[in-house]
Amino acid sequence: MPHEHIQLAQAPNGELGPRCHTCGVRLTFGNAMVVDKYYMCWDHYVEATGADTATEVSSADERFWMKPE
Repeated sequence: MPHEHIQLAQAPNGELGPRCHTCGVRLTFGNAMVVDKYYMCWDHYVEATGADTATEVSSADERFWMKPE
């Protein structure tokens, strides 16, 4: 089979998914990142590719809908 190198695991909720190629943690196909032909968790994906999230989280005390008019 073409995907014999991918280890599968069953999550506690019964969902089937891959294991991280580097650390072996159970993943779902929705949160697994693909590098070449292997699935990786987010931390090892960042380590392997050098990519990181582009989202910036601001620490605003007041949200726009809380401001007085």
